[in-house]
Order: sequence, then structure tokens, then C-alpha cells
Amino acid sequence: MAPTKIVKRNGKLEDFDVEKLKKALLRAGASEEVASDIARYVAARVHEGMTTDEIRRLVVTKLAAEDPAAAEAFRFYDRVAKGRITFEDGKMVVVEKGRLYLGREVRDIGPKGLSSVEEVEGILEELEEDLRYGVPRRTINARLYALYMAVLKTGKMNASDKKRAVEAINNFRARLGWKPYTPRKLG
Repeated sequence: MAPTKIVKRNGKLEDFDVEKLKKALLRAGASEEVASDIARYVAARVHEGMTTDEIRRLVVTKLAAEDPAAAEAFRFYDRVAKGRITFEDGKMVVVEKGRLYLGREVRDIGPKGLSSVEEVEGILEELEEDLRYGVPRRTINARLYALYMAVLKTGKMNASDKKRAVEAINNFRARLGWKPYTPRKLG
């Protein structure tokens, strides 16, 4: 059976890859069980010509029902790793204090991938602000994991900058009394 072709945001066709979806869910902090369950759920509903935005809606809706913190982190990962924000009913929703982005439709806001340690430090400042405004620690933890995965995945930072970015993330985690992340490889 031929792979199902889906339509990317740029209009190009691509084979639907259930493993790619599962990896994205894991990077957002979903458990192996939840990631596998959602990947199977989406794979059963994907059809020829389906857009990546439609797939994303399925993923976020199902993820929000199964693991709300991971769903929030999935949206956060889109912003920090892919330069995207999401929209609610066609309108951008921006909470000025904390810069939360919620919703259904997606728009690219900049180039894909983190590009500097300073950018990571700026995001950490946002997370610090979010804590002050009452965002739950569980949500902050999920966002930190998404940020960490975005640092590891970016091709715009060299190994030395990635190491500094991970150190900044781990310093933030230490201030909250959490264990550091230990990457196997930075490069």
C-alpha cells in the first residue's frame, strides 16, 4: 500500500509519517503511551490530501484531552522551534503578561529554529514571568522540556552555543529545585 500523501504548509506533498508525529509528541513531553496512542489515533484518520494544519488540530485536540500540559508544551514548541503562533477562531490570542498562544489555526511568525543563546534566555525570562503570573509549575516544566528539545534540534546553533543554552535551562531548573537535563549529544 502506497503511503498517504499530506499537504504541508508550503503546499508541497509529503508522505504521512506516524513515527515523525510520535517523535514530535515525545519532544513536547507526552509520555510514550500517550504519544503512541495519539499517533495511532491520527494515523487512522489521515487521508490523502489532508493538510498538516488539519493533522495538527487532531493532535492538539486529542492531546489536550489526554495530557493538557503536553498539549500546551506542543503549542509552545511550535513557537520556539518552528517560529509559529496559533490562533483561536481565526484571531490571534496574545496574553501580554506571559505571552501565551492558544488555539486552532497556525501562522508562521519567523524563521524556523532557535538561533542563539540570547533567544533561549529571553524565553526563560518569559517563563519566569509566567511563574509570577500564576502559570502552574507543571506547565512551566512541560515548556522547559519543549524548549530543551528545541535547543537540541535546532541547526542554527553550534555545539558550544547549545551547551550554553542547556546550561541556562538547567540553571533555571535548579532555581526551581528540579533535576537538570543531561543531553547525550549536542551538535
